[in-house]
Amino acid sequence: MARYAGGGKSTVESCRSIDVLDWHRRGCLRSPRRFSWVWRQDGERVASIKVETERHRVTLKYRSRRYGEDWTDAKQQFPVVWTPCSFGGDRPWFICTYCRRQVSKLYNAGHLFACRQCSRLAYASQQESAHERGLLKAQRIRMRLGGTANMLDDFPEKPKGMHWRTYERLCCVHDAAQARSFIGLTDFAKRLRKRAS
Repeated sequence: MARYAGGGKSTVESCRSIDVLDWHRRGCLRSPRRFSWVWRQDGERVASIKVETERHRVTLKYRSRRYGEDWTDAKQQFPVVWTPCSFGGDRPWFICTYCRRQVSKLYNAGHLFACRQCSRLAYASQQESAHERGLLKAQRIRMRLGGTANMLDDFPEKPKGMHWRTYERLCCVHDAAQARSFIGLTDFAKRLRKRAS
């Protein structure tokens, strides 16, 4: 299980997950079904589980092991509840068997699957510095407007078809993110100077 380099929590991005909405879109919850769910990395199969689904329950069967231990068989069942949508139909939720909350995703952060909170997972963006968060946000806005991520390039002009109000809002968000990035970088430089002295 990967951890943030600074010693923080494990991240959701570093863990295998299952998404009840994805399975619903694929039709896996319509009737009792059995299938294998496979995770791939760079086209290579890295892990798989056997899944049995019913409308109100999902059963996961797999083998796992803790570091330095032998492989063991694991079987987990998660209730599935359905809530009505505003414009008709209904949507599924897993019920985490540990905290009983409704969740869309379950994560395999150790030996068993659980929700993000029970697995004590953070999002990678929560562990970025203020400088990194601001910089990434500003770069995403530049690319959304058809420019490059290079902060030294001129700010992109309004794309054809975009409302001026939208463009001006994105300009304000970009400028605020860029300012946060500079402040974060300045604070970091001050901390480095204090350590050096």
